[in-house]
Amino acid sequence: MVRTLEGLVIAIPAAATATGSAVAGLIAAEQGELILGAQTTTQLQSVERSIQSGEISYPVQCDIEQAKSVDEFFKIAIAQFGRIDAIVLETKFPKRSTLIEKSIGSGVRRLLYCLDAALRYCSGDLHIVTISPGADRYAIPVANAFLGGRLAARKTAASPALTVRMSVISLADRASSENGTLARTVLHVLRETRNVDVTEAVLWQQPEQQDKRSKRASARSKITLPM
Repeated sequence: MVRTLEGLVIAIPAAATATGSAVAGLIAAEQGELILGAQTTTQLQSVERSIQSGEISYPVQCDIEQAKSVDEFFKIAIAQFGRIDAIVLETKFPKRSTLIEKSIGSGVRRLLYCLDAALRYCSGDLHIVTISPGADRYAIPVANAFLGGRLAARKTAASPALTVRMSVISLADRASSENGTLARTVLHVLRETRNVDVTEAVLWQQPEQQDKRSKRASARSKITLPM
């Protein structure tokens, strides 16, 4: 069963990326309520320009690489809306990094900072959608282990009930997100009702159709046989 996003409160801590901005625009078009994060006010203004006037969005400065900043983002979001229904987060490689180890570490840190803050302030049913490159394979297993430990601790501490599900959207090698497919996939995943705790969608680059005829074949004269 597919639902609409109308009235859902969705947080995008790193909304200044091309995908984050596109996802925000699609969610707003379906009357979803947005908490948008970006490192600078200029970036936030740029994201807000992609959303039609009259849609509900609340901008908050957030440096996704800093735990304190991420914590403040979610604290403000809960104070503003009272709840968060879903989080959309990219863990892709930062362009300034060239070492695989640093890139993987950055993806894991981004995800864990968000999970740590979200679990501190959220309650109810929380859907976490992560956009992760295929090479960032360590982020999700680490996040699942972290979630298991934190949720178990919440039960013993008599904290407000929280149910978490995670959806992972991966880009295979050479797959491109520039045509909007990635943003539409995020929207599709958000619309789906809960079925299992963890799901994964992998986007592949569609191979270009090649002309089966070679240049030599196309240059040949046709031979007509008598009937």
